[in-house]
Order: sequence, then structure tokens, then C-alpha cells
Amino acid sequence: MDSIGISTYSDCVTDHIIGASAQQWRIRSANSAFLVAVIDTLQEAEDNETTVEWLCDSATLKQLEKDFLVATKASELAADGQLSIRSGTDEAGTTPTLLVSPEKAVSLLPLSGEEVVQTEIVDEEIVSRLWETYDTEWEMGIPESVDTPPYSRLLTLAEHKLGTNVSEDLDDAYAAVGTRAPDNRPEPVTVGLLVGAKHDLLLRDVVEWAETTTLATQGTVSKLKQQLEDVGVVATESENIGVGRPRQRLTLADDTFESLSAGELVANVQSVLV
Repeated sequence: MDSIGISTYSDCVTDHIIGASAQQWRIRSANSAFLVAVIDTLQEAEDNETTVEWLCDSATLKQLEKDFLVATKASELAADGQLSIRSGTDEAGTTPTLLVSPEKAVSLLPLSGEEVVQTEIVDEEIVSRLWETYDTEWEMGIPESVDTPPYSRLLTLAEHKLGTNVSEDLDDAYAAVGTRAPDNRPEPVTVGLLVGAKHDLLLRDVVEWAETTTLATQGTVSKLKQQLEDVGVVATESENIGVGRPRQRLTLADDTFESLSAGELVANVQSVLV
């Protein structure tokens, strides 16, 4: 029987996508809050084989990519085959959020904050027609990708190139960044430079990590490193190796930062990073 009620974005995703028997869902939505709930819940779910096909407009995808932590989670899900993204018609950005599976459909109308009016449709004929309609739209959509490396790739390559302790500190630092509003967060490469300075890494090794993960170019790393030097957070020490140009080693400019964990370090200097 069809039903209507009030729910939250997170509960809706948990109840209908994670907890349902249907493992294939198509979502048409330009609601960023709902999409973040989908990405977060999918990534946190254990032993979950659900796949989501998200039909959106390109503007919504670009807006979502501005949040590094959300984008890197979406990239992780895409790499694992759980999330596919296509941009559809202009109407994809203006229509209400709709979730469709072969078994049921769920329409969401926002109230305030996380709350939504949720209408669940299980009528076989209606669900079949909705699935057919969105199947056609999906096939006509343009495949999209998230231009941010998967989170696990960032940490795995950090462990390989920079060491296990550095990788663990990066994880802690990004977790600390995630507690702040998206518009009040430092650049992900800036966080990497801070962790690099905490471990007295060579600048060239941090650059290699950033370039290999496609997180940033050498020019971007150098620019952000200079910003940290300008505000007195990071310093570089030249090491003469006898041949060629001296190597630059990152260090923390303030000795009071030495005893802080990576997460505490980011939290303490965040006011001068953004």
C-alpha cells in the first residue's frame, strides 16, 4: 500500500536504499543535502551491494565537487561500482527528488533542515512506468565523473610514498577538517603540507604524492606552501646534497605545534588557513 509521512534524508536513504531488498536504484535529484546523505550512508554501510544511478544536472554536480570530502567519497563509490552519475535534461535540476527501483518509488518534498515529506509508491503499474521513464532518461544521459581522487587512493599512496604514520595522520587531519563547514575548510593539499611539515618530509615527496593522486600539480603545491610560510605556520629548510639544487624539507615554524596530533594541528591553525 502506498504511504506518506515525514522522515529525514538520512533515514530515507537507510530505509529505502540500504535496508530494502532492491539493490538497484535510480535517483533524480538536485538536492545537495539529500545527495550528501546518499553518499555518506552508502559509504558507511557494511557489506552493502546496492548500486545507485544518479541523474542530475551538471550544475549540481559541480556544486557537490566543491566539497572535497564529499567529492572524494563519491569518487570512492564510483570506483567501487556503487555509484554512477549522468547528467540529463535541464529539468533534472528543477524536478522534485525521486528514487525509483523496480519494486517501488519514493518521492521527497523538503520541509525544513533535514526533514522531508516522503511519499512511497508500491503500485506495480505506476512503479513500472516510472522505472521505464527513468530508464529512458538514464540511457540518454551523459556519463559524468568526479574529478577528485578516491579517499582510499589518497591514503594508500601516502602510505606507499610517505610512510604509514603519515598516512594515518592524514586520515586524522581530514577527519578534523570534516567537522567544519565546507566553506570554512582549508584546501586538501594544504592539509597534506601541514602533515608533511609535522613529519619533516621533503617537499618533493609531498609534491610527488599530490601529483600521483591527481590531487594537485607541483605549481599548486608550491603556491599553497608559500601561503603557509607567509602566515608563519610552515618553514622550509634547504639541504645541500652536493649535486644539483638543494632539497627543501618541510618543518613546522612554531615549536608549540610539535606536540599536537595531526587533527589538533589542523584545528589550531585553521583560522589562518582559510
